[in-house]
Amino acid sequence: MPLITRTKEGAANFGPWENVVRVLILVWFVLYTLNAIPDVHPMVGRIAGKVNNWISYFFVFEYILRVLCAKPRRMYVFSGMGILDFIVCLPFLSMFFGADWQVLYSLRLVRVLAIFKLARFNKTAASFKRAFYLIRDEFFLFFSVILFMLYVTSLGIYIAEHEAQPEKFRSFFDALWFAVETLSTVGYGDLVPITAMGRIFTGVIMFIAVSIIAISTGLITSAFSRVWQEENIFPRHRRDGVKTPDSGEHDKPETEG
Repeated sequence: MPLITRTKEGAANFGPWENVVRVLILVWFVLYTLNAIPDVHPMVGRIAGKVNNWISYFFVFEYILRVLCAKPRRMYVFSGMGILDFIVCLPFLSMFFGADWQVLYSLRLVRVLAIFKLARFNKTAASFKRAFYLIRDEFFLFFSVILFMLYVTSLGIYIAEHEAQPEKFRSFFDALWFAVETLSTVGYGDLVPITAMGRIFTGVIMFIAVSIIAISTGLITSAFSRVWQEENIFPRHRRDGVKTPDSGEHDKPETEG
């Protein structure tokens, strides 16, 4: 069995050594969790910190190795897993370029994304990928509509509420946070419209937000339903000799005998 194999997209697979990557990802998260516990013994915290650093260097080495072994490299680098691998390495790569400590501190959050590296070893992740591939055009259109609605909502609520609440709606970015809360139907309540125009505008946006959530749910559900049928029902029908929509077979016209 060759040590390095490649997927259809050209990404490198290191065979049994991939198990080492899985274990290190899990160990890295366990140790990182220990650092977040205030009552842990100081020695345990120091050991966990050092081991975390070494695992972080391993992630950088793993990313470089995958780039070198991928064919074509461009496809891996710009793939979802390639971008994720790079983002996880970003805090550690920044140290070598002398990044400011505030920048490094803010980049610590991306370390949490390392857990998604396990998706590379999960067959379920392939189903997720196929599902989003099926609705990629619709998803792009939907995402564009979301960005447009965020802009319109932010600008509208800023115009409506800035003069009445200058301390809360100080800038467009404060209004953008309100737009994110409203369109996601979360509504933390830290920003509330008090003017008549602001309330009417927000009410209309709320109805649109509910529709957006319903459409996105329908798109994703439909895609996963199609993937599930292709992976489970259609193969079973082929084994049983039942014609399926994707079998490429068509009924032959009857001929008079």
